[in-house]
Amino acid sequence: MFEPIVAGGKLADLRPARWFPVLGFTCPRGRADVKRLYSERRIKRPLLRSGGNFIEVGWNRAIAELAERLRSADPRRVIHVEYDGNQGLLTWYYPARLFNALGTASTDYSICSAEGHAALKLHWGRSWGMLPEELAAARAVVFWGVNAAISFIHGWALAKRARATIAAVDVALTETLKAADLPVVVRPGTDVVLALGIARELISRGSYDRHFVERYSYGFEKFAEYVQRFDPQYVEAEAGVDPQTLKKLADLYESGAKTVIGFSLGRTLNGGEAVRAISLIHGLLGDPLGFFYSNSGAWGIDFDYLRGLHAGRPSSVVPMGLLGNAVDKFDVMYVWNSNPVMTLPQGDRICESARRGDLFLAIHDLILNETAECADLVLPAPSYLEKDDVMYSYWHNLLVYNRAVAQPVGESRPEHWVVREVAKALGLGHHVLMAEDPWDAVDRALRPAGVSLAELRARGVVVLRRGDPMRFNTPSGKLEFYSTSAERRGASPLPAYARPAAGYVLTFTSEPLHTNTQFFKEYGAPPPVVYVNPEDLKGDYACLERDGVSVKVRLVADPAVPRGVLLMRGIPRDAEGRPVNAVVDGTPNPYGGTPRINTTVVDLRPC
Repeated sequence: MFEPIVAGGKLADLRPARWFPVLGFTCPRGRADVKRLYSERRIKRPLLRSGGNFIEVGWNRAIAELAERLRSADPRRVIHVEYDGNQGLLTWYYPARLFNALGTASTDYSICSAEGHAALKLHWGRSWGMLPEELAAARAVVFWGVNAAISFIHGWALAKRARATIAAVDVALTETLKAADLPVVVRPGTDVVLALGIARELISRGSYDRHFVERYSYGFEKFAEYVQRFDPQYVEAEAGVDPQTLKKLADLYESGAKTVIGFSLGRTLNGGEAVRAISLIHGLLGDPLGFFYSNSGAWGIDFDYLRGLHAGRPSSVVPMGLLGNAVDKFDVMYVWNSNPVMTLPQGDRICESARRGDLFLAIHDLILNETAECADLVLPAPSYLEKDDVMYSYWHNLLVYNRAVAQPVGESRPEHWVVREVAKALGLGHHVLMAEDPWDAVDRALRPAGVSLAELRARGVVVLRRGDPMRFNTPSGKLEFYSTSAERRGASPLPAYARPAAGYVLTFTSEPLHTNTQFFKEYGAPPPVVYVNPEDLKGDYACLERDGVSVKVRLVADPAVPRGVLLMRGIPRDAEGRPVNAVVDGTPNPYGGTPRINTTVVDLRPC
């Protein structure tokens, strides 16, 4: 999807493809990958902490040190932490095989999209939906809980090029709401109320697809009765959306609007409930492909096989939102493809534990990031520009064979090489999970998707097929407005609403130069600024406090932010160098376990 531009024997730039889904442009973050390739912050040789400082060591010593730490520890007190800083099958998934062979602890991979995936499956039996081409043909689009003009720029461009009427729903007037035809501001944690109010309006009008509902759905009558309580007055009282705006949003859906549902919703109180309710609007409309959340589950790739779950299992699974609080339960932590000190709730406790000597922290990464800075062992990794891998998407249906376009910097080694070398040092080289060639594992994992590795290598890009949208893997075999699987689990069979606690709500929105904490070195870290309504301004600086933990931030007045909302862009350190995530709420949501980062209730006081 990119053509490399080489100058002086080095990669100088990437020219994006003009076809779907790249559309001839990329964001500043994509362009920064080339800058990061030759960054002075690149880790070029393994680093081992000695006497409080790092010393460079060879790979043999680094592998031996890591292997000895793993050998001497109780596997139940070892945990691996990784996520999708890179979505390559060999980069993200395959390395977990070593730890599943050892029987160590694992996280639950819940930090991002898990809550929405699990919530959608309660009603649809799946979580996939719309493709880029379908968004390009939309007459109206609702961007719900996503700052698309900043963080989903290709989807935003498709909607704009289609000249679609655009509505946007969020807790503040973000860039997306300011550019929308219909901006809708809701109170934090109340999106589910608005969605059920829209459903009520459509049912009351008779503006739903009776044929689809009668033939393909289950429990419509119970749903229709339930949503009657979400009348315009109740929606206004709870969500802060007036009846006229509710009517306009319902009009847009009546005209056939599509919805892009943001991952951020899953990080809120009632987030899974909101995703459930928004998706069911499209059930009413008889449009099972009318929403997009994430299509990663549509392609049939066997991620569990790549992780080795067919021949090994973790000894325990820790919710990612609670890992910071649970770090004292572990003696060894191995990290790749993520930066948990900055991105996980209370991630600063990982660093504190390592610095006390209670935790042996090892990380495999490109850059000396915040987790690496407090690690005991730092291993140099290549970027996707320096290695072959197979890449899939949450969004489009193109499977890509990623070919290296630059020589590896320094002594960087790919993730699969590291774990196989460690396995050999531990005497696990012949274990079924470690003996299989990584590329053979990829080939096996791709087979359910109807693709062979040989075909993908030959073609470079393969179009994957989505399933039949009229087949629902639910107990009834239908779209369930009333979820029987939720009922069997003891959960609400209908999207439920719990009234948010009173107080100031810290929430986060995207900013254009960083993906979580990537590219801090290229563009500079975001400042520790919280945007507040002018009436909430309490001086230039304030402390945000929760459960005895405090972070110091600079306050900036912004009338686009409602009263009671504390809006932060990106994931910075606070004014005194502490990760802001030290104060965020790691409470797991009920379906996929995603923590409630975006509805963190805090005290706000001058400091």
